[in-house]
Amino acid sequence: MKYSARQRAVAGALRKARETAGLSQRQLSERLQQPPNWIQRIESLERRVDVAEFIAIAKAVGADPAELFREVLAAR
Repeated sequence: MKYSARQRAVAGALRKARETAGLSQRQLSERLQQPPNWIQRIESLERRVDVAEFIAIAKAVGADPAELFREVLAAR
């Protein structure tokens, strides 16, 4: 399956923010009260992220959701 550059940018920005925060996928899933593989599925492009989830993930890793979204928009 081919993924758009924007989908890859969203997953990449979220992964980078999680790693910068020093969190494992499991730790972030627990913070968000989601199943253990939830973040893994997002980062591997098996699952899309809606806006509310994007904001929740950004906040859970201590990132500014607006700044993180700017990174996504700037990605090519």
